[in-house]
Amino acid sequence: MSGDLLIIVDSLALSISAIIFALAAYRAFASRRVLAAPLYRNRALWTGSVALVSVPIALWVIFLENTGSSATYGLVPPFGTPEFYLFVILTAAFTAVAFAWIDSTIRVALELDFLHRDVARWKTARPAAGVALVVGTVVAQFATADWVLLTSILLLAVPATYMAAVLVVGGSHVRDETMRRYMRWMGYMVASVFLELVTQVFSPYLNFPLAIFAYFLYGMSTSLLKTAPLGAATLEISASGAKPSALRDQGPSRGPR
Repeated sequence: MSGDLLIIVDSLALSISAIIFALAAYRAFASRRVLAAPLYRNRALWTGSVALVSVPIALWVIFLENTGSSATYGLVPPFGTPEFYLFVILTAAFTAVAFAWIDSTIRVALELDFLHRDVARWKTARPAAGVALVVGTVVAQFATADWVLLTSILLLAVPATYMAAVLVVGGSHVRDETMRRYMRWMGYMVASVFLELVTQVFSPYLNFPLAIFAYFLYGMSTSLLKTAPLGAATLEISASGAKPSALRDQGPSRGPR
């Protein structure tokens, strides 16, 4: 595939990703307004915020791909320029926020597990996983040799795979159906990061896994809407003094934030 055609295809994939990210943000914030349980509203806020921040990132990559400078410097600004260091800082900050979101979700799962099992010793390994993600992201921006790039990918791939496994296994221990479904989607989403890392080894213009990432993020935002009762319904129930079974199925109203 020629370079120009590859850029066109990748820009299309990124455009689709941006649209899905926007839909996921809208769905998450809309669900937050009507969900009754604070735990679910908190997950919706995290999901919507990450999806919203992902939209300009996808659009920025599209802009870089279709400008003349990307042919010389790729998708990262020239090394040593203020734009380069700003890009590194913003990328590292986004990685740290994403890790905090995933970590908080895993801690919710550990709290909701009746036996409080520490899946794969997450409580002990989480600092190392967070550092590996941030350092791997920063190193990838400074990569000037193949071995540096492969090292950064390894630093990113290992914790991403580890977190995906903890999310899927930890979610299976949760009795609350909504959180179990939410965490299953998140596990798939984190696993899709590994595919993105693999494609970047071959070309910086192979970002189609971001569309898969966005799809899983959208699945997370929609999974929360299947919870009953919703906020407005809860107010009506409280006013009438009724106690339907749906209220008992709502799930935990407290937990790690």
